[in-house]
Amino acid sequence: MRSSIQQKDLEPAEQKAEKHRIRDIFVSPGTRKAALVITVVLPALLMAYAWFMNHRPPLHIKSEWTLQDTLIQNSDLFLSFVFLIVSALPFYLVFDRKKVKARELTPIALMAALCVVGRAAFSLIPLPNFKPVSAIIIITALAFGPEAGYLTGALAAILSNFLFGQGPWTPWQMFCWGLLGFLAGVLRKLGVFGPVGETEANAKGRRPRPIALCVYGFLSGFLYGWIMNLYYIIGWVRPFSWKAAGAAYVSSFFFDLSHGVCTALVLWLVGEPWVRKLLRIKKKFGLTGEVRRYTLPPSTKAPEGETL
Repeated sequence: MRSSIQQKDLEPAEQKAEKHRIRDIFVSPGTRKAALVITVVLPALLMAYAWFMNHRPPLHIKSEWTLQDTLIQNSDLFLSFVFLIVSALPFYLVFDRKKVKARELTPIALMAALCVVGRAAFSLIPLPNFKPVSAIIIITALAFGPEAGYLTGALAAILSNFLFGQGPWTPWQMFCWGLLGFLAGVLRKLGVFGPVGETEANAKGRRPRPIALCVYGFLSGFLYGWIMNLYYIIGWVRPFSWKAAGAAYVSSFFFDLSHGVCTALVLWLVGEPWVRKLLRIKKKFGLTGEVRRYTLPPSTKAPEGETL
């Protein structure tokens, strides 16, 4: 009788623990605000820009060039910088009014620069969309959190497009790559990918491959392409028809497939070791709000009664 009562008491406790585990993803007020910015504010900004592109006034090409014409002509680049500023808000909101130091931004800047180099280097491969950018963004999100992943994705898009060309597609690329990083960070907190970067090596010194992470990387190629197709449909399909919209998604299949295969392949090869090394750097230097916990070696410990 007593055991049955205890079992009944344990069931609600386990359910509460599960609810708290899921709630912990957005337990921080800063993280909740970050999710609101990413899911509401940024898509609304994209829709407003799409409306402007379809209703903007014509340029005075044959008459005197005005400041308004300059602003209209460079509106895509202007919105890209505005979009980058708004994309940085989720990262800053995580710190909950604490001053962000340069060391918190250093890994994001380095990973974004690595995205630019990887995109430029892989452009020599004669395969469409066969780029490691998404994989690097996902790795950053796993190590430093979803907000850092979003900012890395947005920064990688606008920086790399200085090489590949800026245009009205840049804000959409910033949103797509940032969203891939944010989702990867959230799924990491949910435990979907397992202990990537924290697994123990076997007797032969090998660690298991992150299969779930590679599956997400493969699917992320299609998610990126499907959202980018919306940019094409909204901006160029006139008049709108379901047939033309369907044709856009069908024609992008092989581009998305190549993107997904490259992302999964990079995560399969370097996902585990890169995340492990980034986590080590994160804990050592107290990056992105981590509490420093140093264990001094015996040679550096102060004698009793003395301080270093």
